Amino acid sequence: MPLLAPLRRALAALLPALLVLALLPPGAALATPEKLYEGKLLPADQSGGIPVTIDLRRVDGMLLGRVKAGPPLSAIATVTAGDMVGDKCDFQASFDSGTTLRFVGICQGGSFEGRFSTTGRRDAGSHGSFRLARKEPDKTDDPDAGRTGAAPPLPSLTECISANTRCLGACPQGDYNTEFLCANRCRSKYKACKKAAQP
Repeated sequence: MPLLAPLRRALAALLPALLVLALLPPGAALATPEKLYEGKLLPADQSGGIPVTIDLRRVDGMLLGRVKAGPPLSAIATVTAGDMVGDKCDFQASFDSGTTLRFVGICQGGSFEGRFSTTGRRDAGSHGSFRLARKEPDKTDDPDAGRTGAAPPLPSLTECISANTRCLGACPQGDYNTEFLCANRCRSKYKACKKAAQP
């Protein structure tokens, strides 16, 4: 069994790193820095730009965030569904007025560029493009606020519940074992998110 010896050595070398990750507080190892973008949505009917600010972050594998839109929406929406994989962002934000915007694009270091659409509508004003610039979070009196590596904003309980609903809805159906494992993973993420949630 000469092939097993290198495998055992590799596992022995990896074990301390896995133990360190397991001992970190929930969300500490898997939280990504906040991505804050600002600019205008440009509807296809050329009716004028809609000012928008988008705040995105991933916590324990869940995409969390908020979208603040100017007139005619003039409201703040919570990201209710979607994902951020590398530089690709695909998510929806639901406003209290019942309007839901979907954003699809590339959210890289300096900009977020892509297309938006309003669910349930097909007119020219309900979809278009955007190119948003990366914005630094506002500086506060907190000396840690500008420090590199500062923790991202904590999620709210509502964001945790929404993310858990999305996670459970994405679980595969049909195989009991797969469903059970997926539901347990969602429950673990929800508990970690809830523990880290803002009061």
